[in-house]
Amino acid sequence: MNAAAMIVVQVNDPSLKKAAVRAAHPEEDVVLENRLAAEALKFGFPRLVVRDAHPRRLAVPRGVPVLEVDRGTLGRWEADRRSQGLFPPHFDYIADRLREAVQDHASPSTSADRGLSDLSHAAGARLPRSLRSFGRRVLEFPIRYTTLHSLASASSTSPGALRARFRRRELASPSTYLRWFRLMAVADFLSDRTATVARAARRLGFTSDGNLCRMMMTVTEMTPTEARTRRGWNHLLVSFSWQHLSGEDLEGWAALDDLFERRVLGTNNGPPP
Repeated sequence: MNAAAMIVVQVNDPSLKKAAVRAAHPEEDVVLENRLAAEALKFGFPRLVVRDAHPRRLAVPRGVPVLEVDRGTLGRWEADRRSQGLFPPHFDYIADRLREAVQDHASPSTSADRGLSDLSHAAGARLPRSLRSFGRRVLEFPIRYTTLHSLASASSTSPGALRARFRRRELASPSTYLRWFRLMAVADFLSDRTATVARAARRLGFTSDGNLCRMMMTVTEMTPTEARTRRGWNHLLVSFSWQHLSGEDLEGWAALDDLFERRVLGTNNGPPP
C-alpha cells in the first residue's frame, strides 16, 4: 500500500495550492484553510506540511516533515521545464515536480497506513479503496470526523443520502463503521503508554473520557486499558472484521467507488480544484 495521509498546505500562490492538491494521494485529505490547518496540526496526524513564505506559518509538531517550496525552488523547476526540447505545460510540470517532492519528503508510513494494513490482515482481504478512504479520514483527523454529518459533508452528500447508499449495498450504517474506526484511533493513541484516557478523549473528539469508555465497552466489550495492548488491538480488529467486513461487505464497499476519495478542506469541502 502506498503511504498516504492528510497533507497540510500553507502557501499563498493559488497555482501552487492546486498543484499540491493534484500531488496528493487520492485517499487523503488536503487542508488549505488556515483555521483548519491549525486544527489539523494540533489534533490530527498529517504526513506532511507543504509551505512557502506564508505570513501566518503555523508551528509544526515534532516528527511531521515539512516541504519548503520557496521562490528559488519554483525558479529552478521553471528553468528545468524550459530546458526541455518540447517543454510541458507549466502547471502540469509543477504538479509533477511537487508530487515527486512530496514522495521524497513525506513520512514513508503513518499510523493510519499501519492500522489499515492490520485491518486488511484481520479481514483476510485487501480493503476496497472506498473503505480505506473512509477509514483514513477518521484515523488521520478524528476530531473532525465524529458524526454522520461530518462524513456526509466529506462525501458531498447528505446524511440521509449517505445512509441510503449504504442500505442499497446491504451494508451496516455509516455510523457503525465510523464508531469502529474511531475506536481504532483510540486504541492506536493509547498504545503510547504515557497517554491517558482523558487525553485521548480530548485529542480524538470525544465529549468526555466517560463517553469514550462507554463507546469502547458497548462496541468492543473491552475497556480502554484492555484495548491499548497488542492483544486488545488484535481483538478489536478481528471483531470489526468478523461483524462488518465479510466478503459481501467488502463487495458492497467496492461498489461505493470513489465516494470518500480526496477532499480539499478549506474550499467548502468540494472536489479538488
